[in-house]
Amino acid sequence: MTSWGAPIHSVKPRPWRAGPLTLGGDRPLLMGILNVTPDSFFDGGLHAGVDAALRHAEALLAAGADILDVGGESSRPGAAPVPEADELARTRPVVAAIAKRFACPISIDTVKAAVARAALEAGAIIVNDISAMEQDSGMLEVPQAFGAGVVLNHMRGTPKDMQTAPRYDDTVAEVAAYLKGRIQLLAAVGIAKDRIAVDPGIGFGKRPQDNHALIEQLHLLDALGCPILLGASRKSFIGKTPGLEKSDRLIPSVAVAVYAALKGASILRVHDVGETREALAMIAAVRGASV
Repeated sequence: MTSWGAPIHSVKPRPWRAGPLTLGGDRPLLMGILNVTPDSFFDGGLHAGVDAALRHAEALLAAGADILDVGGESSRPGAAPVPEADELARTRPVVAAIAKRFACPISIDTVKAAVARAALEAGAIIVNDISAMEQDSGMLEVPQAFGAGVVLNHMRGTPKDMQTAPRYDDTVAEVAAYLKGRIQLLAAVGIAKDRIAVDPGIGFGKRPQDNHALIEQLHLLDALGCPILLGASRKSFIGKTPGLEKSDRLIPSVAVAVYAALKGASILRVHDVGETREALAMIAAVRGASV
């Protein structure tokens, strides 16, 4: 084996049920990131407020986003928790405005049950919880009432302390075992696997080598029987990768997205929707070519 590694284990995307919809299955979906926070690591403050958020939502959809993921609390390393009232004020009006103007699936990125419930009432159909529904025990009761889709993310600790000293003996096996346990817990409250997307949590309590291993062995998570979501866009591990210290992280982010799609990612959570869509279109044309 060379430094280029083993042959790619190509895995088909899985369909994902969310609300009344069945999303994807035939190709990887693009989840456009819409942060309505003042302090997110890449675009903090740029899209806060309903008008700015709607403009960015329109741009993401025009670029090819299949899903919009609205977040009102930064999960960057070191970020402090946001009061529930503040997060509600940031996200609920934005979700309602997007649902009124655009016919697109909306995801709410939150760890708080009250915020998730308000967003689902306003028109969202997916709950993206970076704590895999651990931080707020009330979250387990929310999705089933709406038939919502769910994202379970692997994270050790909280955003405030997750990067202090992460360590694993076998990163991929430990992440897979954790996600399997959370899937089983959701099954006990009636949430089926095809409504659950699993996210290995790139950058959430991981060293650069842990992130690399999870991307390289992403296909192993397909054994969990759920769609795989990968969110690596513009994250700091890219700048800690040898040779990329001065990168603006755009091209490496697109490269990771394409590689993850070949490895079985059903959903790619990205900032740069248009660039990622073009890269995937090229790969699709090459892979679909006859000889």
